[in-house]
Amino acid sequence: MKKLYSLFTIGALLFVACSENALPVSGSTSVPNMGNNLNNLRSPVLCSVMGVTDSLEAIEKGCIWSPEMWSRTSGYRVRTGYDNGTNTSGIWTWHVEQGYYNSVNIDWPGTATAEYDSMAFADVIDKCGGSLCGKVVYEPIENKVDSAAAYVNPEGRAYVEFYFAGKDASGNVEDADVSAMQGICVEYSGNVAELELLPNDSIVDLLNVFSYTVSLRPPVDKDDDSLSESKELCFPWNQFGLTASLAGYEKMPKWVFVPIENVVAHLKGVRFYFHFSEINTNFNIISIGRYHLANSPTTNLHPVNETCAPIAVLETFCECDYSEEKAFSHIAFWNYLNFADKKYNAENDSVPLSDSSKKCLKSTLDSLSALHAEKSADDVSRPCDNPQPLRFACADGTESESLEYAEIQEEFSKMVESLGGVAATTDSLFNYCMSLNN
Repeated sequence: MKKLYSLFTIGALLFVACSENALPVSGSTSVPNMGNNLNNLRSPVLCSVMGVTDSLEAIEKGCIWSPEMWSRTSGYRVRTGYDNGTNTSGIWTWHVEQGYYNSVNIDWPGTATAEYDSMAFADVIDKCGGSLCGKVVYEPIENKVDSAAAYVNPEGRAYVEFYFAGKDASGNVEDADVSAMQGICVEYSGNVAELELLPNDSIVDLLNVFSYTVSLRPPVDKDDDSLSESKELCFPWNQFGLTASLAGYEKMPKWVFVPIENVVAHLKGVRFYFHFSEINTNFNIISIGRYHLANSPTTNLHPVNETCAPIAVLETFCECDYSEEKAFSHIAFWNYLNFADKKYNAENDSVPLSDSSKKCLKSTLDSLSALHAEKSADDVSRPCDNPQPLRFACADGTESESLEYAEIQEEFSKMVESLGGVAATTDSLFNYCMSLNN
């Protein structure tokens, strides 16, 4: 149930596949504040990347372990530790996607070029005091604005991203196995909506319109002053959940589930999406680091498995993600996906459908989409201030869920069933539409 919940309750977030346009490779050989070459093993190297687990072994290898990958004193690139030898890893790049009703852009405090080069953001980072800051600007397209909703829910998105391994000699982004990072920590302020994992092309094709993301969206009641305050959040890889575009799913409701373990073993990079807000459109990415289990609490833990002696917290959960509002959103999204599957199969069957059935199927799916939009309007996944342990690593090498998670998950499942469940609703709606075919 947990995997289904993480898959279907996050909401209808638009998914954009990783672009494969080969850009020129231009990794500076000398970058201020960063040394001459990220792949030079004579410099201090990250012990987690080298497979070092013991402090004595670390000293012998001459490495200095640090979870930090990028901060205000790190220069212009993220120290990923996974460079492919081309010295092109960790380079920041930015993109915007224009909407139908609105154009979108990023207002940088300095010069930001579109080139894939380590100095592309040098002026911006300098003017931001070592971080990456800017402002998302949405402007309505005058001849296409036909309702006030265009201002409230603007289409189009803006994002920045970086790659772990970098690009090969042909300009293609390579993937890396970043499992050893165990997760990622980010410090930021402003309206940063979500962090998305960018796997290789093969996994993108299997997932289709789905992607692994985690929410960075601030609470709705945050004012301008509180949004400007920085916040550091850490996410183990297993805390990333699958999200999808409803519109994309309707066109092709076929996909293959790929476990998060496979995704992080073939990861190109990560992408930060920015959230539109009439209150605050500023953003500031301050630091990025590895998620390290050594800092996880090991006291006052309650594993389901009584033989488990917890040594680390592998995954956490937020109690607010198991509310009645979440249950309604869960049911609405599940209903939409189920009906979209049935509609797609019926329309591609060898038996032709009557016009009445086609019209019924389309109008029903549109209604289910509208219902989901209504139920999920105030149901946006957000980080919580007091995450609870979900899953532990045990001293004997096994894993165990927490008692707290098992209890709240059981209560949530009962709540979903008490609110009507999923399958029966979509089955009856589909059967009615198909009955019109006679």
